[in-house]
Amino acid sequence: TLLSKTTPPTSQKTIEESLIGEKQPNVPNINIQTSILALQEAISKMQEMMIKNHKETRADISELKDEMGKLKAEMKADISKVEGKIGSLQQAMERNEVKIKDIESRTTRMETNFERMDEEFKNVLRETEDSLVHLEMDKAMAYLRFQNVAEAKNEELEHLMAEILAEWLGKEKDDLIKQFDEVYRVSTSYARRNNCPREIHIRFSRRCLRDLILKMSREETISYKGREIRILKQIPKRVRMIRQDYKFLANDLNKEGIHFKWLIPEGMLITWKERKIKIESIEQAQVFHQQLTDKNSQPTKEEPKTRPQEVRYYHRTQNE
Repeated sequence: TLLSKTTPPTSQKTIEESLIGEKQPNVPNINIQTSILALQEAISKMQEMMIKNHKETRADISELKDEMGKLKAEMKADISKVEGKIGSLQQAMERNEVKIKDIESRTTRMETNFERMDEEFKNVLRETEDSLVHLEMDKAMAYLRFQNVAEAKNEELEHLMAEILAEWLGKEKDDLIKQFDEVYRVSTSYARRNNCPREIHIRFSRRCLRDLILKMSREETISYKGREIRILKQIPKRVRMIRQDYKFLANDLNKEGIHFKWLIPEGMLITWKERKIKIESIEQAQVFHQQLTDKNSQPTKEEPKTRPQEVRYYHRTQNE
């Protein structure tokens, strides 16, 4: 009985203590629970913030997409405009290329026509000059020049020359006067340089008398007052100027006693070693001159092949 009375208090105390222990938890547990709650609250706030940020990001992305769409549309429009301009430029360039080709073609044709016209003009000019030379030579064929005929005051040239020529030719003076168209004196550089009387020029109405006098002058001399009269052809100034470039060859031909005659409007016909050689240019004259200076050379069987541009300058011989 005593034990039963004492034991219950001990058991009751333990149970109470246990209950008290359950009702009053430990401090560490409280701190953990508080931390958990705080963490949950922080997580919740973070989730809310993330949702908010996500919404804002989606809104920004949507806005950017809209802006990009607009920008793309603008760029496409600009590109379309640029492509249109490029297309216009290409078309313009193609048109310009066509025009340029047309201009080049026309220019080529014009150049060709100009070259042809220039060549034709040169040919016409050359033919005109040749014709003029022929006309001047035809006119000059009616004249003869007489040098070293002494001058006198109040001289009557027609009668004087008729007397001189009549005795020399064995013809009547009056017949000769009838064939004189003009008789006059001319002051020349030769006369001034050699202190000689002025030349007498006679234009004959008939070529036959002129040719006879010229032929006789090659066979025998004619004199007046003790001085030999030189009888020369009348050579137009144009022809004398033309023949100057052949002087080097003509002088050597005269020294060698080689017969030659001038060609009209250009060149020389040379009789050499029983052959007739036709010279039609300065280059050919130089080739022949080289053959002439070489005593052992023989003339080629063919004419010199040099055919340069036509030369229009010749010279006169001592016989003229």
